[in-house]
Amino acid sequence: MQEARGGAGRVDLGSRNKSEVITIRITPKAKFGLELMARMCNRSVAQTVEFAIQRLLDEPHRQRAPLEGSDYAHAVIEELWSPHRGERLLKMVFKHPELLSYDEEVAWNKLLRSGALDAYISNAGAASREMLPTADMRELEDRIDQFLEDLDAAAREEAAQKKKRSKE
Repeated sequence: MQEARGGAGRVDLGSRNKSEVITIRITPKAKFGLELMARMCNRSVAQTVEFAIQRLLDEPHRQRAPLEGSDYAHAVIEELWSPHRGERLLKMVFKHPELLSYDEEVAWNKLLRSGALDAYISNAGAASREMLPTADMRELEDRIDQFLEDLDAAAREEAAQKKKRSKE
């Protein structure tokens, strides 16, 4: 009878289900696409990456069919992507509001409440929102981007103050 505990030549199969942590570098566009894919599939980013890797590993030498819904996802990513945060948020709000993250929804709500969009968008808070004919898109995108930068700066300042208070 074989020894129950580990021994010479024994392979430990206990870690087969253990997840490993990896770090990767990807472009901002790829990260944006990955986050959108995760939202579309109702998965976390980690689950989405693991699913895609597993699909590739299952049959590495065969020509793979596209991942489920990848044509649609690719089209949505291309439609929404912009390196400019203000433009990206504006596109998402108008074209695919269902894909907004919680943080993006909060930022949009703060923009609405601030009145920063009143000169550019009619019914900004409603589903039937429309760009005003006189609206300058680049100006609006820049204004949104600046608003987001200001929110980020305020959050960093708040975190620094909180850290400072906790050390006292």
